[in-house]
Amino acid sequence: MKQAVRGFDFRRIMDDKAQLNQFVLDEQQRQVIQSLHALGKTLNAPKKAAKGIFGLGGKKTGGVYIWGKVGRGKSFIVDSFFAAAPVSSKMRVHFHDFLRDLHRQMNAPQAADNTLETALGTLLGDCRLLCFDELHLHDVGDAMLVKGLLAWVISSGTVLVATSNYPPEQLLSHPLYHARFVPSIKLIEKHLEVMALGGTQDYRQLGSNDLTPFCEGVFLCPGNDLQRRECGLPQPGIGRQSLNMGSRTLELLSAPGDFLHFSFEALCVAPTAVMDYLALCDRCDCWIIEGVPKLAGQSGATQQRFINVIDVLYERQCRLYLFSEYGLDEMTRDVEQEDIQRTRSRLSQLKNYV
Repeated sequence: MKQAVRGFDFRRIMDDKAQLNQFVLDEQQRQVIQSLHALGKTLNAPKKAAKGIFGLGGKKTGGVYIWGKVGRGKSFIVDSFFAAAPVSSKMRVHFHDFLRDLHRQMNAPQAADNTLETALGTLLGDCRLLCFDELHLHDVGDAMLVKGLLAWVISSGTVLVATSNYPPEQLLSHPLYHARFVPSIKLIEKHLEVMALGGTQDYRQLGSNDLTPFCEGVFLCPGNDLQRRECGLPQPGIGRQSLNMGSRTLELLSAPGDFLHFSFEALCVAPTAVMDYLALCDRCDCWIIEGVPKLAGQSGATQQRFINVIDVLYERQCRLYLFSEYGLDEMTRDVEQEDIQRTRSRLSQLKNYV
């Protein structure tokens, strides 16, 4: 028999937040909120009983998968749910960060058992609620871990809530690899309640994030000397040095200190990876990226690295000073990568110094 959490009312919490932020929740947002409300009511049930949770329409679910375009309120709703969820053993983590920690745990030299299951047990333990923000997949190696991750979460009775810009069937869409990911998609569709957030309003444009560190950053166009001096930023080439990142060496345009100062070429044209960006954020939370070109003229791999850099900086709430000869619209125009919409939305939150 399921136990209910008395006093937990996520619908009321979100009504209050919407009123505070001066926006109106649409019907799809209210459906997601209702589903999370029902989910939250069960979170004090024992794990073994949690596998019987039912979502809207009686669909059996081990959680909720929420997808939609950028700025539709996915993270806002899920972050609010996580904060209010009436359970102490819970984890909210960006999907990139979790995969990095999973790789580290599986490759830890001191670990007696480096299997995926053991690593997940170490990272998640008795976690009752796991919230993944931005479940996006472009690397086939990472994707091959996801089926085991989903199977472990489902079998352990952990409740999973995930956000994504894509419906499950579009994850790892690369035609060479997608078929290998279909079993994972089937697990998501079978065990999670898949819900879409549509609408046309980009809630990031309503100003509620103006005081976050990322939004305190600046988009400098054309990035001349006057703009640089007024922002207190160093000239490239003064104190230039190399930064060792394990087996990789990255060139800095000025001595590290209050900033990490990169060229677009060193950070995105060179074969860097998400793991590098996460490690760099651990070192410094203020970045300068120089000379961002029109992205349409770059390779698909370079475009994806730039998208990944902005994702990591946004999630880690690092301050970014971005230099480009081109305004945001021209810089991102005609890029075929679907993720560029998320990048454009995030960069639009930077202060413009034109």
